[in-house]
Amino acid sequence: MDLVIRGYREQDFRSVSALERENSPGDCKPEVFIRQAGVLFSDTFLIGECSGKIVGYTIGALVQHQLGTGWIVRLVVAERYRRRGFGGDLVAAVTGSLRERGAGEVYLSVAPQNRSARALYEKHGFRETDFCPAYFGEGADRHILRRDLAGPEGLISPD
Repeated sequence: MDLVIRGYREQDFRSVSALERENSPGDCKPEVFIRQAGVLFSDTFLIGECSGKIVGYTIGALVQHQLGTGWIVRLVVAERYRRRGFGGDLVAAVTGSLRERGAGEVYLSVAPQNRSARALYEKHGFRETDFCPAYFGEGADRHILRRDLAGPEGLISPD
């Protein structure tokens, strides 16, 4: 099965919200986030489809006060579609989209216990720049990873 990557559309709202709910901790209200992301990040909110079904998504953002810097705000692949290369396809697509919009570097945060995500990001040229205890509040530590899109690291292509 091949992954088709395209931009987010309003009719994706329910499917993406359900996917976010399945992959979000606690009592998070994903509908608020997804609705706002669809407006704020319309150029860098990308959907991954497999046989017409939404199986993942990613959201990138440019930092307004720091020209040339982007963030991968969110990347989710449905559990049953993991380990097929879809996460890597989404990372490459959102990184490319941010580069096209002027990003020379891209950051993201990843939970210490999410080793598979960290390995994916490292495969795509991201390297740790910081560790932030309680980044999202008590018990929500994060590693901050960065990828240089302008220098030699920006030329890395996944195997």
